[in-house]
Amino acid sequence: MLKDGFPEGFTVLVAGDPGAGKTIFGSTFLYNGMDQFGEKAVYVSLAETKEDFYEEMKGLGMDFEKYEKEGLFKFIDLVTVTPETVEKEIELIMSEILTFQPKRIVIDSISTFAQLLGLKKTRMFLHTTLGRFIKSFGAVAFLVAEKPLGKEEIGFGVEEFVVDGVIVLKYSKLGEIVRRIMEIPKMRKRSVGRAEYEYIITSKGIHFLEIPELVRGTEEASTEKITTGIEKLDELLAGGVYRGSITLLVGMTGTGKTTFGLHFAITNALQGRKAIYFGFEEPIGQLIRAARGYGLPIDEALQNGLKLEGWVPEAKSPVYTFLKMKQMIDEFKPEVVVIDSLTALREHMDDTELAKMLRYLSLLIKEHNITAYITLNADTNFETVPFTKASTLADNIIGLRYAINEGVIERYLSVIKARGSNHSKKIHRYEITSQGVVIYECKDRTL
Repeated sequence: MLKDGFPEGFTVLVAGDPGAGKTIFGSTFLYNGMDQFGEKAVYVSLAETKEDFYEEMKGLGMDFEKYEKEGLFKFIDLVTVTPETVEKEIELIMSEILTFQPKRIVIDSISTFAQLLGLKKTRMFLHTTLGRFIKSFGAVAFLVAEKPLGKEEIGFGVEEFVVDGVIVLKYSKLGEIVRRIMEIPKMRKRSVGRAEYEYIITSKGIHFLEIPELVRGTEEASTEKITTGIEKLDELLAGGVYRGSITLLVGMTGTGKTTFGLHFAITNALQGRKAIYFGFEEPIGQLIRAARGYGLPIDEALQNGLKLEGWVPEAKSPVYTFLKMKQMIDEFKPEVVVIDSLTALREHMDDTELAKMLRYLSLLIKEHNITAYITLNADTNFETVPFTKASTLADNIIGLRYAINEGVIERYLSVIKARGSNHSKKIHRYEITSQGVVIYECKDRTL
């Protein structure tokens, strides 16, 4: 984001809402300096004890105790310091810093520091004592500041300090969804590409979404077709779906979208293609039971390249969902992916955020030349498709619906769209049997 990172001799204000991850952000900055470059680091804490800090960071995969033993890290505990003793403690801090000569320093929090010392003396400490060291030794210091929740000002007058850079971490909730956003309103000597960056906090620390360039690849599209897992559907699509294409399955509940997805994933796995099935609606055990009930050899497929992944997307932002799928795709390297369903994601995201996530996902799919099935729970009359953002990204659209004819529920399908294929333009009847999906020629009936 900053191209070459933080310039040497910089003081950076890291301000944020409660719960935004300021301590984790600063700690990661120190830890990566030690872990990747062997740089010495100092953490000055006015918020938590050394024992609590070490325990919390170990839970995030950062072993500060290890680097303390190796002589790369110092933790300065000022949790119990009082206004009467703070100036004496500052002398001790600077004495340790001058002796240790760290390249990275975090003071958490400067807001508490200012309360104890007063604004005037805090400015003097930052600009003279600490500031001179940072400039002389080419170090970088993070000053962590509390930002009152729901307010724009940073608070405690910290925004008045002259710093080289400002990073603002924001925490917000929309219903059950938690979002964390980073803004960089100021960073001397560096150009910042975007106004904000979304991030998540996982068991491995902070992860930012690596936004792909919104540009289609220039490679020639594949002419190879792969099976849908249903022989008759392959015939309707003139031989299957193109490798690297995205197929949208649209239909109301009960039309069998999940069954079509299982056919696709299982058959391709058995033909030697690695496949991931992302299920956002049904538990994995229920998917396995359903596949067995339809006579699909899912147990064999699970031994031959099929991976079933399921979680409920509520309380997770679109970034988290995309990042998790991206990580699995990067690690597993599948040729086939099923996302079931888009509706489950849509219930917990607004359409703008979902459309953006779908855009990034489609670019990821195209980049890896993955063939994908995406299901959408919606009614279609075979002429129009709801949620046009998804239909625009799809190379193929298969509509599924049911109707009551003479007191009997019958299911129908139509290939609404198939780019580059001489696909069937007819409406076909199908059934879900103990042998899976069976498609028939449609008789003349009113739908």
